[in-house]
Amino acid sequence: MSYQSESLIAQTREVREASGVSQRALSERAGLTQSHISQIESGKMEPGLSSFIDMTRALDLELMLVPKRLVPAVLSLVKAQAAPDMHIHAGQPNDKRFARAERLVKKMKHLYGSSADLDRIEETLRFLRRVSLGDQEMQLVRELIARLERYQASDQAAPIAREIAQNLQRLRNSIAHRAISEPRPAYSLDGDDDA
Repeated sequence: MSYQSESLIAQTREVREASGVSQRALSERAGLTQSHISQIESGKMEPGLSSFIDMTRALDLELMLVPKRLVPAVLSLVKAQAAPDMHIHAGQPNDKRFARAERLVKKMKHLYGSSADLDRIEETLRFLRRVSLGDQEMQLVRELIARLERYQASDQAAPIAREIAQNLQRLRNSIAHRAISEPRPAYSLDGDDDA
């Protein structure tokens, strides 16, 4: 299976799993057999274009061709318009990290019940996932997520969660209140810089 196919199939599988759709349910929606979907997702079979389109449309996704130079603009627009429950996968390496962190918070809520700190962590992660983070900012997020993973089943989970929530909130506030030095132009679809 080619690298490009592998990446698209992995993203499709992530959307299916995050949406809580089983392979069987997807097979009914897409008109494909469950074993066909299983072979595609496991990399044992290269999907045909029509099968792949059927799978993605059954997950409420649409495939389209976009001029390469407009891909950043399209990704930015999609992320900006995404509802909190939408699963947008732009192929960014950090998307998986945020998705894993959000699952961890849900698991902790299930174990310990909901808390203001866990709610704040979840809300802040959703915000941070949709903004552009610098290397140092992303490193801080990675460290905080790793710390939360280490202490998730510990007696110290509550105070650690509070500290992590506070650190994430400080990061969110610094990003949200950055001084804008000069207005930035919106993406242009025509490529002319004369305007």
